[in-house]
Amino acid sequence: MSPEGAQVLAEPEFRRARPEDGARMYELVREMGGLELNTAYFYVLFCIDFADTCVVAEVDGKLAGFVLGHRPPERQDAVFVWQVGVAPFMRKRGMARRLLEAFLEQNPDARWMEASVTPGNTASRKLFRSVARDHGVECQVSDFMLAEHFPDGHEPEELFRIGPFKTNSNLK
Repeated sequence: MSPEGAQVLAEPEFRRARPEDGARMYELVREMGGLELNTAYFYVLFCIDFADTCVVAEVDGKLAGFVLGHRPPERQDAVFVWQVGVAPFMRKRGMARRLLEAFLEQNPDARWMEASVTPGNTASRKLFRSVARDHGVECQVSDFMLAEHFPDGHEPEELFRIGPFKTNSNLK
């Protein structure tokens, strides 16, 4: 313990997702609550088929957080953030922001980062706007998934489109 009583943790290690991370992601989301829980199959499949756009953070071998993402087929110059999960022991340490930075570093040819956010998710709205601000790019917000698109009274999802980021690729 530090003098202030906070536990001192090792520096997180960020890397691409591996198939075995899927079960860990599923368990983390199930235990922490607050995020929409997908099936275990979904998390494993994402870690296989979209490993290039999924980031895992570990501290002392424990899952500290993750970003699930993919490239939208119609917008190959963008990476879409599907879900950001942060383990309770890493909360209030800037982990979500660090995960998004690792996500961008892992996808250096992406001109845009996109995410869908509900109107009531203040923390995510602030997070994505801070990424845009700190990178000196725009954060455009538009309608994306309307409430009537969902069968269960789900809130609408707005599209946050952040960029354009400078890249070294030939993507347009």
